[in-house]
Order: sequence, then structure tokens, then C-alpha cells
Amino acid sequence: MSNCVFITGANGMLGASVTREALAQGYRVKAQILPGTSTKVLDGLDIEIREGNILDLAFLEQEMANCQYVINIAALTTIWPRRLPIINDVNFQGVKNIAALAQQFNYHRMVQIGTANSFNHGSKEAPGDENQPYTADQFKMDYMDSKYKAQCHLLALHHSNSFPVVILNPTFMIGPFDSGPTSGRMLLELYKNTLPGYAGGGKNFVYSKDVAVATVNALKMGRTGQCYIVGNENLYFGEMFKKAAFVFQQPFRIKQIPGMAINLVGAINSTMSRLTGKPPQLSYSMAKMASVKQFYSPTKAQKELNLPNTPIEEAILDCISWYKENGYLPK
Repeated sequence: MSNCVFITGANGMLGASVTREALAQGYRVKAQILPGTSTKVLDGLDIEIREGNILDLAFLEQEMANCQYVINIAALTTIWPRRLPIINDVNFQGVKNIAALAQQFNYHRMVQIGTANSFNHGSKEAPGDENQPYTADQFKMDYMDSKYKAQCHLLALHHSNSFPVVILNPTFMIGPFDSGPTSGRMLLELYKNTLPGYAGGGKNFVYSKDVAVATVNALKMGRTGQCYIVGNENLYFGEMFKKAAFVFQQPFRIKQIPGMAINLVGAINSTMSRLTGKPPQLSYSMAKMASVKQFYSPTKAQKELNLPNTPIEEAILDCISWYKENGYLPK
């Protein structure tokens, strides 16, 4: 199968957009999804869907045999509990499996989706970039640690064996196909006037469709053995929610909550979750992160991967429109 790309995690938020972008750029797509998961976000697309697990080497060997490219998006993004062996299994061992087979089958290129948290953040005036060290181990989360470990493994393969890998490190994505919901949950709560307030921190926000464009571009563009922070606008949470309220045509009523209060709520929630076994809406680690200003520069990806910089208002509108079309909100 010529010009074939094997896309893992194809029915996730980013995977659904990457699959569409790969088709738009003329690739044949073989899409991996976990057995028993919904294919609704892939309905109507001219692709081959394969059910299987990236921890299953026999499955991967069979399905990767006739492709030339792989985009690995599949990951466990769980941040509660903070430590869980399966997170490391999927995010590290799964990546090792895919890379080993990509080498065996002489793939033209592997594109790995990492996280911007693999680099230290900065301020708006001096945002973090790909030269910064890893400091997110302070949060003691297997998700971040495993993604960084996988990144180090792939870069080592490149340096030792010239393995053709490019790593994309997205910031906080907003867009459609967020079935979870995951990143769009805070927008849903703001829209429904159930968001109690916001923290004093901030993030770099990016349209998931822009990330998809850069991801597929990276199959042919960019330099192997390199990482690319894929982001757009550095915004404090207050700035982000004001933009969202404007898009929703709603008054902006919510207020900033002091960091100490957020940390206290997070600590109580974490304690209760350990007693009940139910995941918290806001854990102590999440509360600590909410006060951090996680600002990054996407300049390298914009120059080398033709990363678009769609205004975040468009991403918000696309996200909330998708929720309305799919029954999460009334139309």
C-alpha cells in the first residue's frame, strides 16, 4: 500500500483531525483504535480501521507491515491517579514497540505526539522553547514523566541509528471531536455557567486542527531528530475565558480564585478521592498546575512545519459548535 500512514489513536480528539488532514494531503490511512471504542468521529471517511492495542506486538507487526509512515497519537493522558503502571506501559512501551517496527520495516518517517510539558515553560516575555530542560517531574505524574521518557528514547534512536523520527509537542488543544470531554470541559462549564472561577495561571492554547496540519506536514517537512513545540497564543486563564465568553455572546461574570483556596480545594478533593476511589474534578496536583504560567514559543514549528496560527476564538467556536451538533449542549 503506497503512501500509507498508520495513525494510532485515530478516534481521539487530535486523531480525528489528523486522519482528515492526512486524507486531504493525499495519504492512504490505516487507523488504529482500541477494541470496543466508538468510531463515530471517523464515520464516512475513506480509511481502513483496525482494532487493536499498541502493546500488542503481533497486532502492530501485521498492521504496520505495508505502510511507510506512522503517526503515534495513542496515549493515556490520565492524571489521576498520578502514578499508574498502565500509563507508563502505553506511553513508553507502546512507543518503543512502534519505533522498533518502524525501524524493522524501514519506514520513511515516524511522527510522535509528545507534550509541551517535556520542556520548561516561561513567561509571556520569554516563553519556553525546545532548548529548555524537563522540569515537570515536580508534579509527580506518570503521564508527563512517561511522555518525556518516550521522547528521550526516540531521540536516542535517532542519534544512534539515524532513526527518522520527528516529535511534536502540542500545548493545550482546543477544537472539535473532544468526545471525553477533555480539554473542552472548561468551555462546556463556562457556557453552562457552572464554572466557579479561574486560577491565576495560564497556558499556551492552540487549535487542534492547526496541530493536525503540522503533524501531517511533519511526515515530509521538518528535521528528523528534532522536537517542535506546537502552540499559538499565550493567555492567562482570565484572558482565555473572556475570549470564550465573547464567542458565546455571554457576559463575563466569573472571578479569579486565590491560589491558596484552589490548592485547599484540590487537597480536600484528593483526600476524598483516595477514600472513595472516584476521580476528583480538581486534584491537588491539578490545582498546583492551574496557578503556573505555562507559556511557550511555537516559532520553530511555524517556520519549519508551516504550523498555522488560527485565532483561538475560531478554535473555541469550532469546539462549542461540535458539542452542540453532538448533543453535549442544546442547539
